[in-house]
Amino acid sequence: MGKKLRKIKTKKKSKLKVIIIVLIILVLAGVGGYFGYNYYKSLHSKKKVDVKVLDSIQNYNYSVSDRDSELFKSEYEKLKKILNEKEIDEKNYAEQVARLFVIDLYSLNSKINKYDVGGREYFYNTKVDMYDLKVMDTLYSNMEDDTYGDRKQELPTVKSITTKDINEDKYTFIEDVTVNESTNARSCREGFTISKNVNNKCVKDVDKVYVINLEWNYEKDMGYDDEGSVVVAKEEGNSRWSVVEYQPKLDAFK
Repeated sequence: MGKKLRKIKTKKKSKLKVIIIVLIILVLAGVGGYFGYNYYKSLHSKKKVDVKVLDSIQNYNYSVSDRDSELFKSEYEKLKKILNEKEIDEKNYAEQVARLFVIDLYSLNSKINKYDVGGREYFYNTKVDMYDLKVMDTLYSNMEDDTYGDRKQELPTVKSITTKDINEDKYTFIEDVTVNESTNARSCREGFTISKNVNNKCVKDVDKVYVINLEWNYEKDMGYDDEGSVVVAKEEGNSRWSVVEYQPKLDAFK
């Protein structure tokens, strides 16, 4: 009789343990499911930031969006006015390109992520890819993503900009030599020649560029560059004037 009672008690204890374990599993599964569902829901309920182009200038590939600062929008309208003139003043055009380039480059707060490189619309067409890589690896390297409009990072916005002076100058384009893999023949693209004086690279001299020295400040000083020299040249085969070189220092090209 005693053995039977012990067996019954043991069975009851075993059943109780099983019930407790099942209840714990169900509770954990419920809690996990609840948080998992909410996490899944939060991911799929997020909406990507919709960037709207407000205006663009045909034949020049310039544009302005709703994310751009008020200063950028104002300077863009000045550029648009210059390009609408029957006779375009090249000096004024080059200056405005330099100003917009700097405003767009250093207004990091208007950018979606580090791949949204500011100033690229105003950079020389054969140099823009290298420019993109340089900016992404340096100035924009620590930028947090704002695809869903939830970035908490504080980033700068250019508040005002001043042209210190504009100088006309000459400029030498320098490119790498192209080597034919089968013949090892070295060549340059049209208009360029190999120069022994520049490490056997391809060079091309142009008689006219504008060097624009600028100073600017921010809505909040966060230690970013606030002065620089921009070289603007006319692109080959079209009427665009674009940035070919930039240094964050006044009179950097003297």
